[in-house]
Amino acid sequence: MSAGGRIAAFAALLAAIFAGAALAGAALDPEGAGAGAEHAATEAGHGAPAATAGVPAGLASAQDGLRLVASRTRFEAGSPQRLHFRIAGPGAATVRAFAPEQARRMHLILVRRDLRRYQHLHPVQSPDGAWTTELTLPDAGVYRAFADFRTGGERRTLGIDLFVAGDFQPLDLPPASDRATAGGYEVQLTEPQAGELRFAVRRDGRPVTDLQPYLGARGHLVALRAGDLAYRHVHPLEGSGAQIAFETGAREATASRLFLQFRHRGRVHTAAFTR
Repeated sequence: MSAGGRIAAFAALLAAIFAGAALAGAALDPEGAGAGAEHAATEAGHGAPAATAGVPAGLASAQDGLRLVASRTRFEAGSPQRLHFRIAGPGAATVRAFAPEQARRMHLILVRRDLRRYQHLHPVQSPDGAWTTELTLPDAGVYRAFADFRTGGERRTLGIDLFVAGDFQPLDLPPASDRATAGGYEVQLTEPQAGELRFAVRRDGRPVTDLQPYLGARGHLVALRAGDLAYRHVHPLEGSGAQIAFETGAREATASRLFLQFRHRGRVHTAAFTR
């Protein structure tokens, strides 16, 4: 092939690569006019846009015309600090209308990227539509913050990274187990049938049968996929006694970290499982 032919072929290859990148970017972060117009129709009451097909929740800071905008992304280890953020819609306007989801209009989930240091916070909304919460990131590392909310008739999860400088020592993912402890409680995980998980809570070897409601249910469960931290906020099922049940759908082929929260004697406890 001549030099001119080789240059032409190389140019064609570059064009194909950039076209593919543009399509992938649009799927993860759709900021085009089409996405904006669709969301504007939703806010006007003309129906909710469907979530971007095939994109797991929490992997992008912007999706379906909505964007998570934080006032800061850098924090000091172990120091209580304030985080302000907002959900921006078309034209960068702040979204103000949110519907309750599991008893709260905004859930903020924080976890270090090695799937440690889990936190579940409930920010307060100000009159301008923005959200504020106090948080303490205990150790150095990169943390993922997930804003979990419902607006326009659709449930959404947007995520951003928060950075804490210092000597970061990542921890290995704990081995898979169906048992965990939390604040003196023992929790047993079972899967009685495909797509359903049940957790039995015990203390001092005896079943805890007087669990208290937490966020309008017997418990709260978040599943995070190892590697990319794809986010799933799992729906609770009716239960009784020491059993807390959730409908999970199809099981992930990749390992996940499960964070179960339950309330007893006025305190919320978190049990973590690798599955």
